[in-house]
Amino acid sequence: MKSEKKNFGFTLIELVVALFILSLVLSSAIYSVQQYADERVLLKDRFFAHNVAWNQLMKRYQVSQAWSATSNKIVLKKKGKELQGRTDWIWELEIEKAMGQDLYRYQVMVESPDNNKTQSTLAVYLIKSN
Repeated sequence: MKSEKKNFGFTLIELVVALFILSLVLSSAIYSVQQYADERVLLKDRFFAHNVAWNQLMKRYQVSQAWSATSNKIVLKKKGKELQGRTDWIWELEIEKAMGQDLYRYQVMVESPDNNKTQSTLAVYLIKSN
């Protein structure tokens, strides 16, 4: 009688295929996590840039509506820096005459100091008070 030898375990080819599939799954998971982290950073920067632009537009709105008693003392600039989220954001205000009596378009562009790329642009139309 011949004794049958039973093989238990995997062959080398089966192990290589299993490791290849595992490497594909892990590399796609790492790529997804890295892409998610990059998007979070971009959203955070955009959020802070919008806050800077909104703050500048609200200053103009408060002055135009004479909301505060100190509105006469506020120095309104057309360029500047504002600290938001541990970053000094560079902003610039453009004022253009719009159609209508005493109607002006105020547009604020905010740039990141790191790459000088515009991160946010917000605009509002206000009636200029005399």
